[in-house]
Amino acid sequence: MASLLVIDASSSLCSVAVWHEEKLFALTEEQPRRHAQRLLPMIDEALSDCGLTAAQLDGIAYGCGPGSFTGIRIAASVTQGIALALDLPVKGISSLQAVAQAAFSASSANEVMAIMDAHMGEVFWGHFQRDGKLSRALAAEQVGSPDACISDMTNFNGILAGDGLQLPVFAELDAELAMLRPEARMMVPLVIDAWDKGLFTDAENEQPVYLRNSVAWKKLDEQPSLLKRI
Repeated sequence: MASLLVIDASSSLCSVAVWHEEKLFALTEEQPRRHAQRLLPMIDEALSDCGLTAAQLDGIAYGCGPGSFTGIRIAASVTQGIALALDLPVKGISSLQAVAQAAFSASSANEVMAIMDAHMGEVFWGHFQRDGKLSRALAAEQVGSPDACISDMTNFNGILAGDGLQLPVFAELDAELAMLRPEARMMVPLVIDAWDKGLFTDAENEQPVYLRNSVAWKKLDEQPSLLKRI
């Protein structure tokens, strides 16, 4: 069985997970502006907890977005640095898919719309269906206004999940799973599936997913979240 490292910094959470000998070791911290300082120490701690060194890893995966521009870049840089130093294959995992994965684990629903606060008056969202114990995308992930997201709910019969639901515009919708955010531990089933299917690749072939034109981008972490206006 492969030993796999998973990291995520696409939200205010900083999280690390290690899958080793069919056991999960995971750490999660609320670190909205300290991802760069905390990610490597957390990786060291997680590896130590399961008795591994980085050199014993078989692959590394990370939350490739969408989400915090700064957080995603940090996770991508750390992933690439470790992968290139140790000649490890890499796999990016959708942050929205991770939210959907968590929602499926917490419910019996067969479909989920994952919604994340994108700041700048927008949200990220994506439709996912249950496929055994995994979440699978039903359509391309989107970024846009909350109203556009609501319009995309036409004929949607599943459940909603993600911190985007905390925005006032979604106040009348079921927000039971609004606390869900991307976490490395929830990505592990998706990472194992990708490993088993041979979907890991060279580090330079895995690119972050921002869903915004980089030319027009303003760092998310420097923008006021709509959540702060509640």
